[in-house]
Amino acid sequence: MEAVTNEKILSRDFILCFFAQFTFSCVFSILTPTLPIYLSNFGAKEAEIGFLVGIFSVSSLVLRPIVGRALLTTGERSYMAAGALLYILSSVAYLLAPPFWPLLVVRVFHGIGLALFSTAIFTLVAHITPDTHRGQLISYFYLAGNLAFALAPYFGMLIINRFQFVVLFLACTGLS
Repeated sequence: MEAVTNEKILSRDFILCFFAQFTFSCVFSILTPTLPIYLSNFGAKEAEIGFLVGIFSVSSLVLRPIVGRALLTTGERSYMAAGALLYILSSVAYLLAPPFWPLLVVRVFHGIGLALFSTAIFTLVAHITPDTHRGQLISYFYLAGNLAFALAPYFGMLIINRFQFVVLFLACTGLS
């Protein structure tokens, strides 16, 4: 018969990581439906819009293996802080960078911020969860992104329909 333990599995650090991942995912999810509209308002062509939307993921994907390797020797929190800083600066830069080339640079740096933060936070979650509940807690952690993907696009569209893109980018800055 298995012994029943009262082990607390949802630590303060885990909950903070969950909400940090949720807000980061919200920024990505808010921009997914609204950025093409923003770009089309500036007269960007469909191919340019697709490229500017996609370069974010490409820059993030390219950097993740490098960040993962660096995390073997360096603490996660410094990478999370650097990623958050790039996310904040990128969100502000959307207000200043008109399409195409300046916004391309912003999107690349925004993707780098995502690579730094998300790779580090997933590593941190793996380190702070007890071995006996790691699978369970990682699946809970994935809910943060899924909740953001379900809720944030609606709020992004609501913001641009009621206000303007300045408010949208300021909201992204605040969430970052």
